[in-house]
Amino acid sequence: MKIWQLNSPHHLQRAEAPDLVRGKDQVKIKVTKALLSEADVSVFSGATRVKYPAVPGRFAIGQVTEASPETFMQKGDRVFLADVTEDESAPDGLRIAGESAPGFYRDFALAGPDEAYVLPASVSDEAAFLIDAVAMAEHVADELHISVGQHVLVFGGGLYGNVLCQILIYHRAVPILADNNAERLARAKKSGIYYTFPNDETLRSHILEVTGGKLADAAVYLAFSNKSDPSALFSLVARNAYVAFCAPVGKSLSVNLGYALKNNVTVKGITESREFVSTAINILANKAVNFSEFPYRSFPEESLPEMLEKYASVFEENGSLPEEMDIFKFIF
Repeated sequence: MKIWQLNSPHHLQRAEAPDLVRGKDQVKIKVTKALLSEADVSVFSGATRVKYPAVPGRFAIGQVTEASPETFMQKGDRVFLADVTEDESAPDGLRIAGESAPGFYRDFALAGPDEAYVLPASVSDEAAFLIDAVAMAEHVADELHISVGQHVLVFGGGLYGNVLCQILIYHRAVPILADNNAERLARAKKSGIYYTFPNDETLRSHILEVTGGKLADAAVYLAFSNKSDPSALFSLVARNAYVAFCAPVGKSLSVNLGYALKNNVTVKGITESREFVSTAINILANKAVNFSEFPYRSFPEESLPEMLEKYASVFEENGSLPEEMDIFKFIF
């Protein structure tokens, strides 16, 4: 089996690994496409510590080549591979692909019934790479007890923020998107998100105008390419509101809870949303998310070292990745 092996930061190379032996409750999957995500760049650069040698690759789709009845999957099924799975032996109880477990920059993978999800024909490969964002959005809606007509402030207008706002609209809530990137705000408008504002000193007055003189009923902070102060959310929500802070697994976030305590704000932390993956696939199958405004680019797998090096330099210089990196994919 061929893998892309990271021997140390910035040193990724093609390598051979023993062929995988399938267990009776597993399927063997040929990896067909994998996403180049911020998590992969962080592992490649050494910002996220892993045990070497490591195989990066957080998100992927593939095709089942070997199966058994116990898995409820069949040979030929197109599947989404779970990036986070349970592991009782791990310190936090989770295995993270490309970090604490082998990632998907390789030819084949093994998966049990809870580690791969069959994709219907109506969910394209491009849409499949939105599953994590949609699952997180559904997780947010559940944790914040979103109801019809609620005004929900969203800090962060990247891919995850854009998808979250669309899911809030799907649940008939009213998102208010705040971001300081004009391109992101423009993309959000084109995606059908009506209330989009700069995240500056005018934001409070915009919220009051939208809500008819009230503060937001709930709020979400997305720690995905977001440099704004997360604690600023608390002064923009009503008393007894729900506030969620969303970040990739393993990413730390410092929040001052003083204002939240004073106003009886309920705080939720969300880092992974594996229990909402099936829901996300169903939503995408029903075309409930518009991703036409986001650029998709494809590269052969031979470009992996070059592109990871490129974006590691960009991340080191800017502290964030270009918007198109959110949905950058590789074809194997």
